[in-house]
Amino acid sequence: MSEPTPPTPPTWPTPSDGSGRRAQLVLTVANIDTAAVASASITPGTVTPTRDADDLFWCLDLAPVVARLAAQVGATHLYEPDLPDDPVIAPWTDLPKGWQPDLPAAQRLAYEAQVIADEARDPWHIWLGRSSPPPTTDPSRRLAHLCHVAEQLCLDLVIEARRLTPGDGTLGWDIRFELPDGPVGDRLAPWSDLAEAAVMTTVGRAAAGLAEHGRHAPAHHITPARDAGRAGLPRVDVDQLERRILADCTALLTGEPTAGGHAIWRDNRWWHTTLRTAGEVTVRAWQPPPPSWQGPPIPYAACPTCPPVPDLARCRCPRLGGCRTCHGTHRIFHAASVTIVDGAHRARHLNWPTPATGPTPPADAGPPADRAADPASPAPAVSSLVRQLPPEYRLRPQLTALSLDPDDCAPLIDAHYLPESALLDGYVTLPHPDADPLQVYLRQVAHGQPAGRVFVQAAPPYAPPLSTMVTIVHTLGLHVVLCVADHRANTGTPYLVQGLRWGAKVTPPHASIDVPRWTPGAHHRTVAQAVDQALRYLRNASDQAVPAEPATPIPAPAGDGSRPSTVLAGPESPEVLLSMLAGKFPGVTVTVVLTPDRCAVHLPKAATSPDRQVVIAAATLAEAVTRTLSR
Repeated sequence: MSEPTPPTPPTWPTPSDGSGRRAQLVLTVANIDTAAVASASITPGTVTPTRDADDLFWCLDLAPVVARLAAQVGATHLYEPDLPDDPVIAPWTDLPKGWQPDLPAAQRLAYEAQVIADEARDPWHIWLGRSSPPPTTDPSRRLAHLCHVAEQLCLDLVIEARRLTPGDGTLGWDIRFELPDGPVGDRLAPWSDLAEAAVMTTVGRAAAGLAEHGRHAPAHHITPARDAGRAGLPRVDVDQLERRILADCTALLTGEPTAGGHAIWRDNRWWHTTLRTAGEVTVRAWQPPPPSWQGPPIPYAACPTCPPVPDLARCRCPRLGGCRTCHGTHRIFHAASVTIVDGAHRARHLNWPTPATGPTPPADAGPPADRAADPASPAPAVSSLVRQLPPEYRLRPQLTALSLDPDDCAPLIDAHYLPESALLDGYVTLPHPDADPLQVYLRQVAHGQPAGRVFVQAAPPYAPPLSTMVTIVHTLGLHVVLCVADHRANTGTPYLVQGLRWGAKVTPPHASIDVPRWTPGAHHRTVAQAVDQALRYLRNASDQAVPAEPATPIPAPAGDGSRPSTVLAGPESPEVLLSMLAGKFPGVTVTVVLTPDRCAVHLPKAATSPDRQVVIAAATLAEAVTRTLSR
């Protein structure tokens, strides 16, 4: 039965398919290294349909369009703003069976309008790019790098092949970091073979979910050998490794399919085991020997809030929204192991307290006057309940000794994270004057952490300078809201925010009339962290900037990035200008709205009010700051 002849469409190109739906896609690539932006507006007739890979259908494949845009802006590595570790998937859709290249133009374009309108539920796609080469896509090298990082972090690297349906021959593959001897995780194995899994797994993706599936793993201190992880990248034969794992997916004696197989990289070698189903959970047929870097157990007490759990390995209680006392671990740890990771994934492990020596007496709350000038001495305490631990329990001196910036400190995994005043500077607030500061501190540090291990990454995010970000955003036709607060007067007061704080958010053009809704607040310790956060949520602004009326076309922004946005004109960098502005109002969050041709400085109407009022408006940031400082 032939398909009905489509109605005669309106004159093309048009952003509507004639039935009230948008028939336009805009694809945009922005290079964060050069601020260059290129776009393509996809309407019926702008892209020549091609046959699909199986030669079954005609389709609209927009991957070549995205590749051409990347070449225009000089980007060799593309990524999604909110999912930088995920692959870029360009829009692709089959055309209706009735589409043929010899149809009259009106009918062909009407068919194309239908599929573009179906895809236009998300009409504006924006990808960010970099001029530097992308990470290697060789499966063997990618897998070898993950093995090396696992050795550095004192973790297992687990390759899993699991049957997607019991008894089915289809296997899904996953690669992840795990804590030794923990229960088998329930994470979906999304890849079709080991090579694809290796190419698609970054360090960040491998670490994702570690806090969740490691919450019931045995807790141990970390005692790596001095030469651990220094042997370089191991050699990995992906084909041979895949065949060995596949062999574990079938029972040796009966030939029956098993639940799957695991290859575990531990102590610079692979260990192999099958998976089997035990009741409602999946378990390994056997566990490899304990790793050489596994130290003595971390002491703990059972969580007083949770019901008794006879077997942690089989516990499947929900973590999110669960027990606040233990954060789902069922344990209150009395010690912790802290792993510091730099940008090259080199690690340093700290045991608090050192198992061989036991607890270290905490520092006094109020140091004598002759020790007050010693930077290693505790800061004067304004309350008997606020104490500071000795330097060995503070991350700031540890990071400084490793030539790492404490302001770049951030959690490596998605676990509960202490405020910087606690973890960086060793401050602890006691529940009562007689509480032991060290015990309270260690319980807080290890609270909710998988097996009492805390993973801290001290590496700046790869974010463009603030001026580059503003130029890109203005080229896209969007606006920027910046926040800065000067808390440098709080130095030495442990319970108050310290130093400069930053915030940034990309907004649609109409957001300037509703500043409180789009104010990001000033919470980040560095400008790079604020810019990185703003770009990750770029889609929130671009989606709202799409015209509500389908007949109104979406602009296709473009720019070579050679000149900064006009609102940034002047010799001083925006970071310097904003720092000067914040210094004028210490302790107050100053909000600056940057449009392509206007800068507005907002201050709170009252000390505790979220409402803000414009105090200065000027053509450039430099002029606005100068006029504000002269008030």
